[in-house]
Amino acid sequence: MERTAYMIAITDNLLETQLRDQLLRIEPVISGVILRLPWHEERLADFIQLLLDGGFNKDKLIIHSNCRLLEHYQLSRIHFRAGDPKGFDMKKSRPDVTVSMAVHSAAECPALKAAQIDYGIFSPLFATPSKPGVQLRTDEEITQALAAGLPLIALGGITTETVSQLPSGFVTIAGIRLFQQDNATLQAIKEVLLSKRMT
Repeated sequence: MERTAYMIAITDNLLETQLRDQLLRIEPVISGVILRLPWHEERLADFIQLLLDGGFNKDKLIIHSNCRLLEHYQLSRIHFRAGDPKGFDMKKSRPDVTVSMAVHSAAECPALKAAQIDYGIFSPLFATPSKPGVQLRTDEEITQALAAGLPLIALGGITTETVSQLPSGFVTIAGIRLFQQDNATLQAIKEVLLSKRMT
């Protein structure tokens, strides 16, 4: 992970042109984007090509669960839902691919570490408008998860205000609405992460 602050964007369900423009704008600031979109495969493939044609760095594309598109575009990063057997199979058959997985409890972490999953995205840490009333991870859960030794990325309700409240131990952050802000704001968040030694 590069020294200059590692941050992962997660796509929102915008129109293709809006999403393309947003991702091309923030591409210099982020280290990756998880393409989590409720689209059929052909539409998603067309969108990936649209990004690549616009100059988006292929190494920053993180496909969500779709192994065929990973192979077709020769991508190097893929993300899976919590406990998805395809994630474990992928890491076993393609150790060269960076595999991440959603994590919702500390109990999930040891198995992911044993399977050499590269990192988990642990959530939710803070309240978020997209999931009102969802139970947040407790301080005890966070401590236990971090103690498992699996690199964890924090997700859920991270804003310019809450980023400074993140417990130490997370390798970095991920977000959706967070990355709809201007690049100057994102750069300021990077500086907070650097000051917390989360990179």
